[in-house]
Amino acid sequence: MAQVPHRVFGKYIHLAGSASKSRDAALIRYAHDLVRRIATEILCSGGGLVLFAGKEPVQAVGTPGSPAIIFDWTILEAADSVTTQARFPWPHSRPPLVIVISEKAEQEIPQPRHALWERLLKSGLVRVEYIQPGARSGAMLRERQAQFGSALICLGGGTGVEHLANLYQSRHRPVIPLDLPIGASREDGTGGSERLNREARANPNAFLRLRPDLAETGVSLLVATGTKNGTTNVEAVADAVMQLLAALDKPQAFSVRVLNSTAEEFPAVERYFREVVDPIVESLGYRRLEMGTNRTEHAFINVEIFERLHYSDLVIVDVTGQRPNCFIELGYALGLGIPVIVTAQQGTVLPFDQNAIPTHFWTFEASIERNRQLLLGFIEKNLDRPPLVVAQMA
Repeated sequence: MAQVPHRVFGKYIHLAGSASKSRDAALIRYAHDLVRRIATEILCSGGGLVLFAGKEPVQAVGTPGSPAIIFDWTILEAADSVTTQARFPWPHSRPPLVIVISEKAEQEIPQPRHALWERLLKSGLVRVEYIQPGARSGAMLRERQAQFGSALICLGGGTGVEHLANLYQSRHRPVIPLDLPIGASREDGTGGSERLNREARANPNAFLRLRPDLAETGVSLLVATGTKNGTTNVEAVADAVMQLLAALDKPQAFSVRVLNSTAEEFPAVERYFREVVDPIVESLGYRRLEMGTNRTEHAFINVEIFERLHYSDLVIVDVTGQRPNCFIELGYALGLGIPVIVTAQQGTVLPFDQNAIPTHFWTFEASIERNRQLLLGFIEKNLDRPPLVVAQMA
């Protein structure tokens, strides 16, 4: 029997955190071992990572072997090790490592890390995303990172980790805060990951979106990731984190299309979605959402549509038939910056404004298998396009 891909397969997982200089060095080294193990497990399971690169402050300057109080370079070391051993089952053509960086941060990469940095850049496995030229805003870095991550795993940290958690929660994306009491590199925040872990145990639904069959196990799975102040075996904690990631529900792909069964275009669109779109969406690891076929949660369908749209990870809009509601929902998704894939049956004449948006035109003159290949290629090419408008901070 073929092995079922892990839930992280093809998804970007964001690892973030830091440690206080005042904490025990052994505990900080434990944290490094833990994030190294988690990163390795994610990569070997076919997942990607969202990271930062820049300076690498250590606990005690001038002390040989003093541990760093941030973890990005430890994670990048793990990625380099995995790639050189050819154990990288990443399924997409786009790079598996997304590194969000500022010009200032790049200048601060320490000399001992230059060789690793250059090796990663030349590997073809890294996508580097720069924020606004001249800026070094931590908030801008985090907001850009959160656009890529499917889930956040945090360890220690302060205000930055808390801001990231808010960004992910505002998008209904999972946050897994670990309980290791290592503080924050800037000595700020209100408890960072350690506090968030306590909150998640009390209110798991605010942090975790689990598969329907595991909806009641959130607290148990989170408790299993407990480090017991660094006394739990690192491999056991990492395995528990991977089990929790495996229990997360699939990201959601919302379908916008003609749904009126009396419409002339309905039979062809219905066939295309059932035979082409649905299998591709499933193969990419998404859960399909579509009005009329999925269970509703609200009394009014308009509320249901826009709430589903708002928190979707991917929106597929088919404008065959040029239904006004489809254009409204397309505009809403584009305004939110959600990844949007636009399709239409061959022969559809697009209105002026939408004509500038890449659109995949389909026809049943091609076989079903060929249609699937063409749609998959279009999605792969266009999934990571930037939003129409990228807000800039002053």
